[in-house]
Amino acid sequence: IETSCTFIQTAMLNAFRIIGDTSRNLSILIMLYRLRCKGDGSNVSLKTQQLYCLVYVTRYLDLWTSFYSTYNSIMKIAYITSALYICHMLHIPSGNLRSSVNPSGDVFKRSFVIVPSLIIAFLCTKNDSFYVFCWTFSIVLESVAIAPQLHIIYRKRCDVDGGLKAYCLFQFCHRFFYVFNWVYRSKTEAIFPHNFVVYFFGVLHCLVILVPWILHYLKIYPHEGAVASNLRDTTIESGPLIYNLMVDSDEERRGTEL
Repeated sequence: IETSCTFIQTAMLNAFRIIGDTSRNLSILIMLYRLRCKGDGSNVSLKTQQLYCLVYVTRYLDLWTSFYSTYNSIMKIAYITSALYICHMLHIPSGNLRSSVNPSGDVFKRSFVIVPSLIIAFLCTKNDSFYVFCWTFSIVLESVAIAPQLHIIYRKRCDVDGGLKAYCLFQFCHRFFYVFNWVYRSKTEAIFPHNFVVYFFGVLHCLVILVPWILHYLKIYPHEGAVASNLRDTTIESGPLIYNLMVDSDEERRGTEL
């Protein structure tokens, strides 16, 4: 028991962080099982996984310069390597996975979330180091990294399988409990000051995941495939400007032809 307590204190763990880390680990395991074991890449966004990879690489730059705890280092390495592996499986699919991956359906523009994240991070860290800039950028980007995945679900306007539902649920739980972890640590650790940028984008991350699912279950979006197809065609030609900025229209058209 004493050894366990020492480990928790050294790794700066609390109940909120443990639940948050466990939720993120479960979401990654679900994605790995879906792709590696089931060979099912349908409705999975490569762009979301690429954004998560960028998040982990820019956030964990201190992996090579600072040591906090064995737990901390293992988790950082696991997140980076798993993100790279998932991207590799989706980018170069093999076996059963090859027939289920459909890149033409993944039309959300990554620049739509990367560029604003860079600008916001720069404005928030103008007088700070490059490392702080990268860390802040990763926090901002992570809040919207799942947007391409949610966009695929939005375009399908149909019931999504349990695996993707669980993936999104655990991603939500991860950020939800991590917001409480940040607040708790700010209250209990002198070296961990309040960071309202982190709080704001943590809450935004939760809303980005939660709101589309609420609309989905309330059936505010049409679910019929034919209706969805017509709506997609209409949106491309005369839809809102913001939608046209978010998607690659050429890829969108190719996706409707498949």
